[in-house]
Amino acid sequence: MAQFTPSEFRVFNIYIIIKWISKCIIHSFFTKVNIMNEERMPLYGPVIFVGNHNNQFIDACLMIHAINRQISFLTAEKSMKRNVIGHFAKLAGCIPVKRPQDLKYRGLGNIIFENTRVKGVNTRFLIDINVGDKITIDSVASQVVEIISETELILDSPLNINCTDMIKGMSFKILPKVNQTEVYDKTTTSLINGNAIAIFPEGGSHDRSTLLPLKPGVVLMAIYALMAGAEDVVIVPVGLGYSNTHNLQSNATLCYGDAITVSKEDCEEFQKDRRSVISRILAHVEKGLKSCIVTAPNHEIKEWINLCASLYPPERSVISNNKVNNLKQLVSKIFWAYTDSKETKELIEELKIYKEGLLKCNLHDDEVWLLKQSLHSATIMLFEHIIRLIYNVIMGLSFSPLWFPLHLISKILADRHRTMVMTTSSVKIEGGDVIASYKVIVLLVLLPLFNAFYGLVFGFFKYGDIKSMFMTMTVAISILPILYYINMRYVKNIPMLLRQLRIVPIIIMGRINVWRETEREIITLRAELQLLVRQFVYTMGPKVSENFLSELNSNFPKILVDSDTKRLLRNKDEWMPIFSRSYIENREEIL
Repeated sequence: MAQFTPSEFRVFNIYIIIKWISKCIIHSFFTKVNIMNEERMPLYGPVIFVGNHNNQFIDACLMIHAINRQISFLTAEKSMKRNVIGHFAKLAGCIPVKRPQDLKYRGLGNIIFENTRVKGVNTRFLIDINVGDKITIDSVASQVVEIISETELILDSPLNINCTDMIKGMSFKILPKVNQTEVYDKTTTSLINGNAIAIFPEGGSHDRSTLLPLKPGVVLMAIYALMAGAEDVVIVPVGLGYSNTHNLQSNATLCYGDAITVSKEDCEEFQKDRRSVISRILAHVEKGLKSCIVTAPNHEIKEWINLCASLYPPERSVISNNKVNNLKQLVSKIFWAYTDSKETKELIEELKIYKEGLLKCNLHDDEVWLLKQSLHSATIMLFEHIIRLIYNVIMGLSFSPLWFPLHLISKILADRHRTMVMTTSSVKIEGGDVIASYKVIVLLVLLPLFNAFYGLVFGFFKYGDIKSMFMTMTVAISILPILYYINMRYVKNIPMLLRQLRIVPIIIMGRINVWRETEREIITLRAELQLLVRQFVYTMGPKVSENFLSELNSNFPKILVDSDTKRLLRNKDEWMPIFSRSYIENREEIL
């Protein structure tokens, strides 16, 4: 029987509680959680889980929820010092890491730089800077390799920025070199004992549609552990993705990549040539991460990639999450390679028109098929959705007067925090990665306080004595979160039901007045776009790689797609609205 020290047993027990809290957070915040390629997750032995970092603390919650092992996160020391998150991180056995960006400070004086030589104006380089530190100006950094005097030093590479003032110089900041020996010692011990650790090698969280440059620490941890006696250390990429995180109906996806093995031969080569080994293994890690997520040049292009992936398969096909993810990655390769091509720009223009039509009808792409229903089917759907809506309103809003103030306060504070973070970050675009995380932090604090207040008020007016007030407060703290959770599971369905209820009036108007057949226009637009997207993929895909079509057909059999294409061509005339109207049709309509 395994023996635990008192501290290990305490951390193990607390981790069970934290895992339960993480599950509650994930299921409360997300309508659906997709976990792909679970068979790739090693259940035993030393493992380093490597994830992209698109959602500050939610990323960690999702990994704790999905990974069926106790994992120790490498967490920024700055986060470990925060009141709420810091306490949970310590109890969960997280390993604190000092980050240079958290220790950044303003350098004395100004600097004038040309190539790798830097001259100071009123500087104290010998006191202010050490060899190995980095000088940074406007997010551009370079490492100091030699300090000649108080006013002169040498960098390892030129600062890729023009010096705007060659007389007075420019202000600069210093990123100190941090000794991470203690961190490597802790990770080595953990891996030797066969444990699992998790790290986000991009450094900080961000809301970009691409990966930030990866830090080499993950490779060093694996190599140091092997050199110290650990066996079979593997690095497992974990792709984390989110959709519509600002809305109630948001989804989360976690995808495991192929494990990357660090061998004894790598350790031997590392002792001869550190740089080449680190670069090679880090390139494998980056490739593994990119195979788990969908990247794009920007968020707008990513939106078109998702829409193309939705339009390519036959309508209403039941497709596994793995195949959808693979299709998005294949389409992403085309957009990365040919973003500025004529064919891509023409497709994007058509996609924009279609998106405007969807917004006009307040529909999602996968709901367009509902417009093809007969009046009889639409009427049945209307009554069904009304019943479901009433049920979800009762089950979802019964305790809304109690939890809605919490929702409103968390939203306001999260927006304020996002604004504050944007002033200090150079990698965030809109700061969307901190909103959900900060809402969770606020709710973890306010939820018990508000529930205690509700219980206290109820006990005061219902009973009046101290003992009863204490009892009602205890019951409120224990029971109300469960009732809120039940509410949230139902309230998430309300926007979808309201949106689909609008379909019936659209269908009815199309039957009564053929001049207003907007549903036929959106149906035709979709059919035309399906044909256009397939032609685009078949034409541009082989230009990206020789095996593009074979990868595509392994996910979506060509015979099925071709059969659906023929069906669309046959039905094209049936659903084609009159885009070019006659002289009489172009006159003003009078009813």
